[in-house]
Amino acid sequence: IINPTLFTPAFVIRDNPNLTFGRNPYFRYIQNPTKKDKQSEFHLPCLTGYLRFDEGKPNYSLYIESSMSKLLFGNSVQELEDSNFNTLVPLLEQYLYKMGVETDKEKIRKGIVAKAHFSKNILLPHPLTCEDGISEIYRTDTNKSKHINTKRFDNGGQALYFYTSSSHTIFYDKLKDIATPKNKSADKIKLKSEKRLLHRIEQDGPKEILRMETRFANQQALSRFLSKVLGKTIKAITFEELFNQDLCQKVLLKDWEDIMVRPANQLALKIEKRPEEIFDAIIKNLNPNKRKIAHSLNNALASFGLYTLIYRCGVRKTRNRIERNWTKKSWFRLSKKIRDTAMTLEEIPNLPIINEIQSALEKFEKYDWQPEE
Repeated sequence: IINPTLFTPAFVIRDNPNLTFGRNPYFRYIQNPTKKDKQSEFHLPCLTGYLRFDEGKPNYSLYIESSMSKLLFGNSVQELEDSNFNTLVPLLEQYLYKMGVETDKEKIRKGIVAKAHFSKNILLPHPLTCEDGISEIYRTDTNKSKHINTKRFDNGGQALYFYTSSSHTIFYDKLKDIATPKNKSADKIKLKSEKRLLHRIEQDGPKEILRMETRFANQQALSRFLSKVLGKTIKAITFEELFNQDLCQKVLLKDWEDIMVRPANQLALKIEKRPEEIFDAIIKNLNPNKRKIAHSLNNALASFGLYTLIYRCGVRKTRNRIERNWTKKSWFRLSKKIRDTAMTLEEIPNLPIINEIQSALEKFEKYDWQPEE
């Protein structure tokens, strides 16, 4: 720390610090970008230093929080690729030096990631809109440990949150979010350069960019999810290892698939068909021998009823109504019937907006806006 006074309080490193910790088992030193910094063209990181005691000895650490795309491009509309890493590392080293911290490129490369946001910008073809995507995904459901919430912006934008205390999955209108005040937006870091880019994009004509983000609020949640994605135990991951386009794609696809793998969600996201077409599809799955089985008509009608309720009302509304009027276990008891119904109707296509999201995550092409000539 070459300029301790840039931190609050001064980040002075001592072998034998004489500090009173009070209720906290640590002491914290903070340096955030100033108002003047935020008005400049540079996106400086937020720095937090910690002093903890390990077996009676002082242990100092520094946490660096920054949007890497804003650090490099001054905006988060343009997306990063693996080749950007070798440019980012010396740039981050340079910014840290301006903020009174001297380090080297190797320490930055090997720094342990404590929290991470993975993201993808999905350019939607006309006439699809971000609102279409958000309103349709809102009709799905997740496990009971996740909460669901929507937030509307004053300018007509919208954001959808699936969240727990340690992780968030967010879908939002990227361009309208840029124009939204910090306290109401999904992206809290606001730069003048980003608003200028938004103006240039809008001059080319209306665009719809749906942003999907998977955010992990702590290292434990990040490591757990990466372990599932990679099929091996991950206890910690370095900045260099995490800065990987293939890994980012796997994280987002896994998060998306966790939504799409649920049979009830599959039923909610089908394209609209006439009731007789749905019933015909169910009948088609029953060969003449199956139709002779007892209760086959009742089962067919039950499948039709479940599909109709889920498609018309959404998964959560249907589930809540069933559990409220019967028991909490009733929905679980219907899980096999819902799964069978989803398999029976699997040939019915998904909504176009769902196919666009799926395709964008599978192709994972870099979105790098360039002005039209």
